[in-house]
Amino acid sequence: MVQTLTAPDLQYHPFRRERMHCVVAPLLDGTLLTIPIEIICGAADGPRLVVIAGVHGDELEGVRAVQMLSATIDQHRLSGTVLLIPVANMAAFVSRTRRNPLDNMDLNRVFPGRPDGTISERLAYLIVYTLLANATLVVSLHGLGALGTLMPWMEFVDIPVSIRQESHAAALAFGFPDLMPLPLLPGVLITALAQCGIPAIEGEIGGMGMIDPSNWRRYVTGVIQVMRHLRMISDPPVDVADPRYWGLHWVHAPAGGLFERRFALGDHVASGQRLGSLLNPFGEEIDSVVAPCDGVVGACQMAASVHPGDPVALVWSPL
Repeated sequence: MVQTLTAPDLQYHPFRRERMHCVVAPLLDGTLLTIPIEIICGAADGPRLVVIAGVHGDELEGVRAVQMLSATIDQHRLSGTVLLIPVANMAAFVSRTRRNPLDNMDLNRVFPGRPDGTISERLAYLIVYTLLANATLVVSLHGLGALGTLMPWMEFVDIPVSIRQESHAAALAFGFPDLMPLPLLPGVLITALAQCGIPAIEGEIGGMGMIDPSNWRRYVTGVIQVMRHLRMISDPPVDVADPRYWGLHWVHAPAGGLFERRFALGDHVASGQRLGSLLNPFGEEIDSVVAPCDGVVGACQMAASVHPGDPVALVWSPL
């Protein structure tokens, strides 16, 4: 069913299970840009959990995880409502790109959007003020995209209000041991939600445009553990015993060329350590990349060809 949805259209009804395509806007060719959603309600009303993936069109582990959650959730054991959004950014998903090709915008840099803006801004506005309105918690599932890979981590907004406590508790419940407290970052979904009073967490896993079962299953398990934490299912919650907290430091290429990498994902590095060389078309070294701090390499670009300013690595520093 394709329709223009409002928040009341997504209300709880006992044992409701419905798939819909929510209209964002008409496109140039007269077709409609839509978002696929599925609402799953339990026997009794309760918390409202939203799980969203596909904000970036080349990050697919979360998409597959949301699809599998649809098959996993048992309405008869559920209290409350789960709203599943497998592909938030359909135009980017179709083009297999991070950005929306219709306006060249990164959706996760324009939240909460505008009702009269570009396609991405309208999409962001609809997501925040209609689909995620009145959520008890939002779980956003990401990855590194088609050119890189990363180790799993979970982000939450680190601000001194109750939203921080609720988001932190959900991040612990998800089960990833590596947690990233973030400041308010303009345009990012979990920031926009925090400013609306909605707790949210954002996961990262995988990359390379893949749907590795070992990755998306960890996402499915994490969401189920969050449902336990919210008491949406009766199984007891399971928290991370010894979480690790990190700061994120992206490392960018100072010049374009072939990047000859001298580190591996998960390596411990020291501040100033040489991470690789940049080579010109003749194979001559024109610059190098160094670690900005002591820490662990949590993500890296696998493609050897880089443009100036491309992110080539991410170093986690302990907090």
